[in-house]
Amino acid sequence: MKLYQPNLQLADSEDILVKLSQGITVITGNQRLAHVFRQQFDQAAILKDAKVWPTPDILPWHGWLQRFWEESLISGEVPEAGQLLAPQQERALWQELLSSDLPFQPMGKTAVQVQKAWQLLWEWHLPQNESIFQYNEDSRLFWKWQLLFQRTCQQKGWLSASCLPDKLQQYFEQGILLPPAELVLIGFDELNPQQLALLEIFNRSGCHVQWLQLNPRISEIAQLACTDRRQEAKLMARWVRQRLEDNPAAQIGIVAPDLSDMREIIVHALDEILIPSTFHPGYPQQERPYNISLGKPLATFPLVTTALKLLDLLKPAISLSDISQLLHSPFIGGWAQESSARALLDVQLRETGESSISIGTLAYYASHTSHSYACPMLAKKLEMLKGWLSTCSRREHPEQWVRHFDHLLRTIGWLEDYSLSSEEYQTLEAWRTLLAELATLDWVRGEISLPDALSQLWQMARERIFQPQTGVAPVQVLGPLEAHSLQFDYLWMMGLHDGIWPASPQPNPFIPLLLQRNHALPHSSEQRELLMTRLFMQRIVTSADQVVLSYPQRNGDEELRASPLIKGYPAFAASALAASKMTSWREMIHNHLQLSELLHDPAPVLEQTATKGGSYIFKLQAACPFRAFAELRLGARPLGQIQFGLSAMTRGNVLHRIMEKVWEKLDSHEQLITLADTALNELVLDQVHEVIHMTAPHYPQTFSQRFREMEIKRLHRQIMAWLALEKERLPFRVIARERKYELTVGALSIQLKIDRIDEIESGHQLIIDYKTGRAKASQWFGDPPDEPQLPLYSLVFPNDLAGIAFAQIRAGRMAFSGITIEEGLLPEVKSYEKFSQNREISDWSQLLNYWREALERLSDSFCRGEAAVNPKRYPATCTYCALQPLCRITELAQSGEVNIEEEENEG
Repeated sequence: MKLYQPNLQLADSEDILVKLSQGITVITGNQRLAHVFRQQFDQAAILKDAKVWPTPDILPWHGWLQRFWEESLISGEVPEAGQLLAPQQERALWQELLSSDLPFQPMGKTAVQVQKAWQLLWEWHLPQNESIFQYNEDSRLFWKWQLLFQRTCQQKGWLSASCLPDKLQQYFEQGILLPPAELVLIGFDELNPQQLALLEIFNRSGCHVQWLQLNPRISEIAQLACTDRRQEAKLMARWVRQRLEDNPAAQIGIVAPDLSDMREIIVHALDEILIPSTFHPGYPQQERPYNISLGKPLATFPLVTTALKLLDLLKPAISLSDISQLLHSPFIGGWAQESSARALLDVQLRETGESSISIGTLAYYASHTSHSYACPMLAKKLEMLKGWLSTCSRREHPEQWVRHFDHLLRTIGWLEDYSLSSEEYQTLEAWRTLLAELATLDWVRGEISLPDALSQLWQMARERIFQPQTGVAPVQVLGPLEAHSLQFDYLWMMGLHDGIWPASPQPNPFIPLLLQRNHALPHSSEQRELLMTRLFMQRIVTSADQVVLSYPQRNGDEELRASPLIKGYPAFAASALAASKMTSWREMIHNHLQLSELLHDPAPVLEQTATKGGSYIFKLQAACPFRAFAELRLGARPLGQIQFGLSAMTRGNVLHRIMEKVWEKLDSHEQLITLADTALNELVLDQVHEVIHMTAPHYPQTFSQRFREMEIKRLHRQIMAWLALEKERLPFRVIARERKYELTVGALSIQLKIDRIDEIESGHQLIIDYKTGRAKASQWFGDPPDEPQLPLYSLVFPNDLAGIAFAQIRAGRMAFSGITIEEGLLPEVKSYEKFSQNREISDWSQLLNYWREALERLSDSFCRGEAAVNPKRYPATCTYCALQPLCRITELAQSGEVNIEEEENEG
């Protein structure tokens, strides 16, 4: 396979600087190389004590073409003023063309591939023959789209950047434009046919074109096998530190073929070894001694992420996770004054359980001035946004949307009273540039809707790769292409396993594969990838005096092998690496590990015995004293869980409310059995509708019309099935529904709310608690009882009580589960005499007294401050507890301080 390579000439960096000083234009293969030579030129001028010096004329290829075109238009040399499309304008046009054939597919990635295919078509002078593109459905669609694209550009007078070199070539051939007297190219491994054709015209027109390559260095090269990627990064970082300690002026290069995947691992390793103080608590951020060529999508920078998600508030709803990020963002006005309240507001919103929140719901909760989560400053700004949203136009030009977005961000206080760092200031400038580019889509897209404008802005922010500029750094972290024509004192190339080096071919899906391979297009075949990788390898290993080539032997469970391209170099062990032996912050902490004995340390005695928590106090204290203390006295509760549909708690509350209203209408067993089936069905359905109507506004994103209909049918079916069971009971009358009671147990004064109390014919009372989950009466026994709620209720009416029971209203399991003074009071419910756990108790009053004593012991231990980490049954008790990192139960279990019990076999 042949590469497009005219005669190369060898040169030194000094030769390039001399040409720049002579005013000769230098064209580079990438933006980084231009930046590096510009820095070297400036440094050379400073060393010569120059006060002023000319700006060197050095640009990457596409930047030079665009400048040439713009200067030609301004000077009037070009007879026609075609509008050159910017990349984003061209992308937007492609998306418009694609949408007619792919209306229900995301256009972003597809448009990128189509635009790249168009670029390859022109750069490699591929035959524009329709028959060739009948290869498959993708290539046929591309042929159709590119014809529409050309026709649209001709009609509108637009010029694609891919066609610009051919357009300039026509003007040079006609003598309308004159090339420069001399031109220097550096940083190109090959030139495509389009570039060669243009440069050939330059040569014929008298332009002296030189294609230079830096003289290779005689390098000391070694191969290193590492355990995995993290060990590889740590060894590299220690090696870098040692090189800098030996020679602070050393220029060091780190090259990684998969830099995008390795970026965070490399950054962490370099930070840990080169600037370990960055991990010290409270230490101010300092400038890093390294620079990474690969930036990140602009949308991932916190300042821009906040702006985008603030604008997303204009949508009908956004995810709760996004709302959470906004509430914790310091970039929004009023955060300094309301940061604590906004954190509490985040907690409150999570309690709703909804996965998305509207701006109206957010404003509603933020304006609750009587609550600790009230955020009046935020609420005021949200109301202003709501006001604008109610009056905004349905469709506007992109430029007008940009004006609106800028105004709305100021309205809500984005960056209000916030001091920007250098990096954040650069990020802000990049954001403003992005908005300006969105505004230039005016005459490409025309009027668009608000959702389309937001989607376009998000897409552009995700695609824009941004890297804040830093000062001159001794360490450069690069990809193979960015390392072209750069030279170092030391270089480490990492990640060289056979799965990535050489890379797998990635042909463009919209150009026939045979056509790509016949014209040797980039990434079209294994042969081309191998050829280019060998070229990269040869260039990189001769760009420094000392070179280390490393690879990981494992990636998780996957075994990796060295790339065949590095196997010929001598290998050495990690122990022989001249690397820094400094102790990292993590190692320092570990080395100073000291064990301390945990002594019994009870919590302070509870001074206020009238406390909140009700029966939950007793349940937690019975399960684990520490959990009761942490949740009820420290307020250490897990955040609400986001889930699909309604939470179990909300479903239970809805059912409770419906049952309360149903028995408000029925009142007694007699009315239940005498009411006609049709009338009963209608009564229940009316109550379900009423409660759902009251509940739905609190969960606007969940209660769609379809969900509302499904929930009504489900609840109606469940309650009718339950009432069928109630009909089988002995006569009763419902005397209390959702009634509150005050009760004193030991030293604790608590409030209880009992779901329902029935009076039977004997005048005694049955306490009933609705449950939508599993419930067993056997959990009321033991010291302490696992489920003390209903035993606690039994203390309200000890003299007139005939029984306590759960009403299990569950699909597939409608039943009472409880204990009564005698048989037959409730269907399938045993009397106290039949319980195996009750063998030592002789009568009903003794059972009630047994419960009272057990509950008083729990009350006493809670008030006394008993807060030991002592789960009743480990690990079962801890399964659904979120406090394990706080109580460190795992460490206690490993040390044998917690008894591990096997789960009981219930048959």
